Amino acid sequence: MKPFALLFYLSIMILPKTSYAQSISGRIIDELSQPLPFANIILLSQNDSSYIRGTVSKDNGMFEIEITDKNCILKVSSIGYKTIYANIQLGNIGNIQMQPETYTMGGVTVTGHRPQIKISDEGMVVNVQNSLLRQAGTADDVLSQIPRISGSNGSFNVFGKGKPLIYINNRKITNPSELSQLKSSDIKDVEVITNPGAQYGGIVQSVIRIKTIKQRDNGWSLSSYSFVNMSRKFSPMESFNIKYKHNNLELFGNIRIHSLHNKQYAEFEQIMQGDHLVKEIGKDTIFNNGDKQLRGQFGGSIDFNENNSFGMTYSVTKSLHDIVNSVSTLDFSMENSIQEKVRMKSAFTSYHTPDHELDAYYTGKVGKLSVDINGSYFRSKQTKTQSNEEYSSILGLQFIDVNNIVRNKMLAGKIILTYPIWIGKLNLGSEYSDAQSEANNNNVQRIFENTNTKIKEKNIAGFFDYSISIGNVHARAGLRYEHVVSDYFSNGIWQNEVSRKYSDWFPNISLSWSKGKWQTLIGYNAKIIRPSYRNLSSWMQYDNRYEYQGGNPLLRSAKIHSIDLTAKRNWLTFTAGYKYTKNQVAYVMHPYKGDIFLKTYDNIDQIQNLYVMVSASPKIGFYQPMYEASVTKQFFDDNKFGAGLSLNRPLYSLRMYNRFVIRKDFTFSVNISYYSSYANSLSVYKESGSLDLNIYKSFFKNKLVCNIWGRDLLNTRKRRYTMYGINSMFTTNQDMDTRSFSIGIQYNFNITKNKYKGTGAGNEEKGRL
Repeated sequence: MKPFALLFYLSIMILPKTSYAQSISGRIIDELSQPLPFANIILLSQNDSSYIRGTVSKDNGMFEIEITDKNCILKVSSIGYKTIYANIQLGNIGNIQMQPETYTMGGVTVTGHRPQIKISDEGMVVNVQNSLLRQAGTADDVLSQIPRISGSNGSFNVFGKGKPLIYINNRKITNPSELSQLKSSDIKDVEVITNPGAQYGGIVQSVIRIKTIKQRDNGWSLSSYSFVNMSRKFSPMESFNIKYKHNNLELFGNIRIHSLHNKQYAEFEQIMQGDHLVKEIGKDTIFNNGDKQLRGQFGGSIDFNENNSFGMTYSVTKSLHDIVNSVSTLDFSMENSIQEKVRMKSAFTSYHTPDHELDAYYTGKVGKLSVDINGSYFRSKQTKTQSNEEYSSILGLQFIDVNNIVRNKMLAGKIILTYPIWIGKLNLGSEYSDAQSEANNNNVQRIFENTNTKIKEKNIAGFFDYSISIGNVHARAGLRYEHVVSDYFSNGIWQNEVSRKYSDWFPNISLSWSKGKWQTLIGYNAKIIRPSYRNLSSWMQYDNRYEYQGGNPLLRSAKIHSIDLTAKRNWLTFTAGYKYTKNQVAYVMHPYKGDIFLKTYDNIDQIQNLYVMVSASPKIGFYQPMYEASVTKQFFDDNKFGAGLSLNRPLYSLRMYNRFVIRKDFTFSVNISYYSSYANSLSVYKESGSLDLNIYKSFFKNKLVCNIWGRDLLNTRKRRYTMYGINSMFTTNQDMDTRSFSIGIQYNFNITKNKYKGTGAGNEEKGRL
């Protein structure tokens, strides 16, 4: 507890020493009266125009800067806008409106605009409202078209930084379907944080923060969204949102029902050297997947005054139908030439009690001290049954049934104090989470051992970071300390060997600079990857009589050190980085018993990654494309897993989004992506690609919006790879049913921005659960 005592005494010592200073505050807005974030606000001496101190405006345009000498001038500047000079005035000076810069080039008058992408001190901010991304469809579609972000359907990765936490208006989303409920026309901007500060958990390598616009204050707000996707099967979705705002009170609710159905094909071949050499060939494997989910979210917030706000939100999710059926034909041969044919029929059925989540927040300000408090509670239960019919030409017909029950719950809290110190700002805070995951795995035929495991984990953290702005240079440095106690119980008995204690420090530092058309950011941070509770449990799944899947209680956390550089000039952006990971968690296959192999998770001693990306987003009349080219290469010693070849093959990728603006309310795009053959962890993937089309049309002043998509039209987005394990090799070709046609229709009436300001607590633990 010493780090927290030190932080407490430090905060007590520093507050009085700066209480005498006076300040200027206000808000920077653009020519459309919208908040202008990341504008430079600088105090200059009246005598010689020398620099005194500076800051940048927040994402809501607000700023505050201390003064100790009244003989100074206020300078406000932002790329694409005229610079403003003004005499100082103590207190709140209200709005400062920026006007676009105009200049003559070759006899042609050019008007500046707010850039679509701007570098911040933690990553980059993408302007959605003033770009074609506004017409993308949903937040899910917006994210898939942002440089450095790849993925779809709520599952995204940030290039070089892995899977991000995603926030909408400072509230972390816990269900990926929320992205398909948010319309792109309601999004103001998206911030992609590639160097998260100390306030984020040690496992957070990247963050995406989505901010929405405000269109109207008081009254009712209604919107609906209907979506239909047709691949090999039909998948509809309906959502309805309602809000009511009166002065400082806001109430909101939304309901969503979503059905997801697809049909996938796969074939595979694997070689396993156990007691005997076994070769397995899987032909004509068919997966039929069906999932129907109902989700509701209700909440409210109240602003007591300009600086104090309180709010709560409650979410409930119920899976109405969740089943996966598969049929496969397997041919086995052993070194003594014994041949065996197996016909497998499997059914995985999940039964969910409703998942419950409750979040509450308070944000306030006392003098110059800002307070941000968040609390969260989460609970879920899932019962999963696996029923197998396995007909063997040698053993005949046998039935294998596995029942798995998982119960999760978590309670968490977080507090952040912010105070201006000297020429910068200090954030000081603490976070606590108490999580529990219990899993019962029962095999009726006792082919493998039944297990009953419980993991109790407590995580207490303290953190601070300090940021300053000096002219065009912005610097941030922080440190986070986490103490984790993880107790592992098997059949009610505490297990010393797999119970863990971690005490880790996570430093981070970033430096950004902007001048003229140039913007740069370089940052370093230390992070950790904690295994999911499922992977730490002793769950087992029966694939066939030679192959199982399961968890690994012996998994250790992986530690990461990374350096990331971003440079931007006009519409061209360059990114490069290096990442070193100790105890990387990888999916592996190794001998289990006799000729049986187990697919599970294990730690790789160390792995290194280098990555480079170049993206371009020019505007050429009605043609507004986005090009992106990247290279990623891993380095690690694969001798332990016996691959017998280099697994350092780099990935070359290319994305081309060709967007055409026919009219303001009518656009279409032709998008192409290509991924070369490459190595990732212990697997080598074959090349793949995709051709996608999109048509956007709005009616009645954007009250009715229609989007039509054609995805993977050539059916080339297949998963083809070879995974190497200990005395084993697995090769597969999977058709994931990615070719599809879909249509989305939005109806909007009097839309307002959700004013909920909570950020949640224990967000990393929710993801692990």
